[in-house]
Amino acid sequence: MNWKDIASTVGGIAGAVAPLLGGPIGLAVSIGSQIAGALGTDNTPEAVAAALQKDPNAALKLQEWAMQEREQIRQGHIELQRLALDEYKTELSDRQQARQVHKDHWMPSTLTIALVLIFAAQLIVLFYLPIPAENRDLIVYLSGNFVPFVAAAVGYWLSSTRDANNREKLMTLASQGQTPAPNVPPKAGA
Repeated sequence: MNWKDIASTVGGIAGAVAPLLGGPIGLAVSIGSQIAGALGTDNTPEAVAAALQKDPNAALKLQEWAMQEREQIRQGHIELQRLALDEYKTELSDRQQARQVHKDHWMPSTLTIALVLIFAAQLIVLFYLPIPAENRDLIVYLSGNFVPFVAAAVGYWLSSTRDANNREKLMTLASQGQTPAPNVPPKAGA
């Protein structure tokens, strides 16, 4: 058992504490050990859970501790939000960097075309060719799992970041008095 496992039990008594027990391990252990200290139990999730289930005064002690430590609990929530924001920023930065690196490369468009063609072929097979009954579930399952790949590939081309990159490129060319070159993929080996 770990601290995350007793988050719902603790949350039923002191709701603001539960997300902290389900958060990063360091924060969960810190909050868990403070709860154990406030309840006068061993510093383990099992001991805290047992105390909350057996001792009617344990719930009152937990609520009192939560009231006394509300500023620390608030800071813990802020830390969880900061970590979530940092994770989102990292993911967004990674996506933007990938688009910047590959913005003029032929591979994203080739992969998108290939995925759409494979998906279309799958649909044709599903609707127009007889599929043995024993394989039907497998074929439908595999085809269904292919849809997110197609959606991600098409989403790459329809997203606002890609459009913004193209607009920026065209505006730079226009400000230099140049006309945009046709969108022709580079030759192999070039």
